[in-house]
Amino acid sequence: MSTRPAWGVLFFGALVVTALLLSPLWLDQFADYFREEEAVSPFPDAFYSLPSLAQDMYSQLYARSPQMAIDLVAARLAEPVDVEEPNLPALDPNPAAVQELLTGNFVTLDSIRGAQGTASIFRLSDGRVIVRLQGLEAINGPDLHVLLSAYPRPTTKEELAQVAPLQLDLGALKGNVGNQNYVIDNPAFNIDNYSEGSVVLYSTRYELVFSFAPLAPPPAVPGA
Repeated sequence: MSTRPAWGVLFFGALVVTALLLSPLWLDQFADYFREEEAVSPFPDAFYSLPSLAQDMYSQLYARSPQMAIDLVAARLAEPVDVEEPNLPALDPNPAAVQELLTGNFVTLDSIRGAQGTASIFRLSDGRVIVRLQGLEAINGPDLHVLLSAYPRPTTKEELAQVAPLQLDLGALKGNVGNQNYVIDNPAFNIDNYSEGSVVLYSTRYELVFSFAPLAPPPAVPGA
């Protein structure tokens, strides 16, 4: 018995099915199955409003340390925390006796680490010593702390470690914007150890310097 008619029917049926599958209607229905899966960004949409250089640095960091990059971006995109604490004369019953011992301006390290504003060390009339951050605007980071270091311009944890015995952790940064005070309550504190030191914004989670303010004596006041 010949099978040629059966093979002809099958061939014709295959042509019909192929034509249907290749028609625009069916291609639209099955397109998702044939497309390669698009890469999903690890960062939220707000990330793409950051400067392009910052985006590049975060992306490069993500290739080396994904969780660090995600945490740094999340902290940067978080709502700024503005802290407004009273200035030092308002804290002292004898404002004229307040002494400014050292001062310096925060610096920008790169597109993902930096701050503006001033860090100063004051001695109050009762002997208390306070670090005052004035006009601070800092790129936020995970678990930022305020450190007092004897190292003049630290950019790495290794540089901070060189003078570790003189390093003082003054506590968590209260806010990445505004004016704030930190009391130095270490009984062994000696201002002479920090005459060429710095106030440092430091991520304790990732051991990463975010900014520093190199300290020096304040300019002399004319006529004082």
